[in-house]
Amino acid sequence: MSLKDFSVKDKVVIITGSSQGIGHRLATGFAEEGAKVVVNSRKYDKLTPLIEEIEGFGGEVLPVQADMREYDDVVALMKKTNERFGTIDLLINNAGGSFGHSLDELSPNGFSAITRNNLDQVFNCCAAVRPFMAEQDGGRIINVSSMAGIRPSPGLGAYGAAKAGVISLTETLALEWSKYNILVNCIAPGLIVTEGTKDVLIPTEEKEQEYRNKIPVGRIGVPEDILNACIYLASEASSYITAETIKVEGGPRQG
Repeated sequence: MSLKDFSVKDKVVIITGSSQGIGHRLATGFAEEGAKVVVNSRKYDKLTPLIEEIEGFGGEVLPVQADMREYDDVVALMKKTNERFGTIDLLINNAGGSFGHSLDELSPNGFSAITRNNLDQVFNCCAAVRPFMAEQDGGRIINVSSMAGIRPSPGLGAYGAAKAGVISLTETLALEWSKYNILVNCIAPGLIVTEGTKDVLIPTEEKEQEYRNKIPVGRIGVPEDILNACIYLASEASSYITAETIKVEGGPRQG
């Protein structure tokens, strides 16, 4: 094995929900490594800063406005990608989001909205990309779940259920789609702080230290940590790995 086994140069990578946060760093990171990135948001104008950043350092980017909850939008995104680049090497299902509600306060419609936003659109994207990857004899899919899908988090019951579904879906897709040479894996982030969430998640130095004390590696996660895991799963270095969920949380939280 050599460093070239970790290369993603010239790979065509679709990253959903890439206008901000983790998705933004995934897009810039893959582009920095020489990948051709397809970025997505429900609103095109939210992609403008990302497009300018990637093109500013000479990266190649295709922006596509689409709502991953709408299957027709997803199919159109896949077609545009294939028409532009002739292949789809990797799909990263990053789009999603959480908002806290205890289950005794959550309505059935609210539960459905959360699962639609975090599970349904993952299936939509996987289903839409499969024909393209099957036709080209293979590809990679990385689904972004959450540690909330592995261990219970009060106030995140619906979100956790949806993210647990993403993990289960990942494992089944990996088994069923191995005949197409499609590898399907999952990332389960723990506490990851972005510029947009920092003030909410760690509003004070005391709160930050409280989190640090609970995380074995002694620091809070950043989007770069998710990028590194995704680059590994996208590269030839992980060609014998499928149906796995990689926990990116700095070790089991203490307390």
